[in-house]
Amino acid sequence: MYLPASSNLIKLRRYLDRFAQEEQPDAFEFLVASAFKHAFHLPFQTEITKDDKEKNRVIWHGWIDKNSGKIHKSDSGQDATCFAYGFYILLESTLIGNSRRQWRREFMQAITHYENFLAHGNLSKEDVYTMLVAPDFHNDTYVGFKQKAVDGINIMIMKAAELGKLSEICKKIRTLRHLDLRHLFKKMVTKLCESTSLAYFKKDISKCIAEWEEDLIRQEKTVYFGLKSYEAMKKVGRDIVGASEIMSNLDKDKRFERYIKKLGEGDLSKLIKEALLNEKLARIVLSPREDFFCKVEESDFRARGLRLIGAVERIDK
Repeated sequence: MYLPASSNLIKLRRYLDRFAQEEQPDAFEFLVASAFKHAFHLPFQTEITKDDKEKNRVIWHGWIDKNSGKIHKSDSGQDATCFAYGFYILLESTLIGNSRRQWRREFMQAITHYENFLAHGNLSKEDVYTMLVAPDFHNDTYVGFKQKAVDGINIMIMKAAELGKLSEICKKIRTLRHLDLRHLFKKMVTKLCESTSLAYFKKDISKCIAEWEEDLIRQEKTVYFGLKSYEAMKKVGRDIVGASEIMSNLDKDKRFERYIKKLGEGDLSKLIKEALLNEKLARIVLSPREDFFCKVEESDFRARGLRLIGAVERIDK
């Protein structure tokens, strides 16, 4: 099934204009569910293709007619459910923006779905999060959700554009864990509890996501430098490549340049050396002039990875 890109949430009107007016709310729900699939890197299921044998997944409680291509939403329950590793997120989506109708329509519905999900699964409220996604929020919605957060429910509100940014970040971070996302969501709930107004909360969430991304980039630094350096070695086309040749190739990479600006620190040659060796992507070949590296073959790297996975699985049995 074709899933729309998360970036459509950032330019939402352009995406919605592809659909008839009456289809737009359902198309928005589908887009939000797709964004969570991209963010969590999980299988995607619909109401008619869901398979309970797949424990970790994103289920959009709607479906697309194969013949007409028309999008349909589920008649009851939350719009989508994310079964992550160790926790759950119930997704509610609405195109109702800064209108009091948003609170009247969405607030109690979100709470009812949350309570039903807890009771049906006999789950702890610590492990279940509820998120309302909308283009914008009315103050009454903010006040209602904040009170439930203060009462101890893991409840969140997020603008569509912010979810789009979050999902795009998750697609780029290769070392992302579901625990990282859970940490972010817990911070978002805390920010909602501590906020003094809707305007300040919006600023806090934007800052929270930006700081979270910076932290992930720092954590991923060694892996990222290792992969980009390995890619540069492949472009040179020899098994043994000097550090200067690697740096010369990286200088031409605009994405790498943007990454360096976000990272904002470090000796490039030292980072390349540490990354290639720590990630076991190359071995160093001593030379009096500069560091040279002999790249590891893909099949050898894969075999090592599978051995590590096997070792972890045996420990967890």
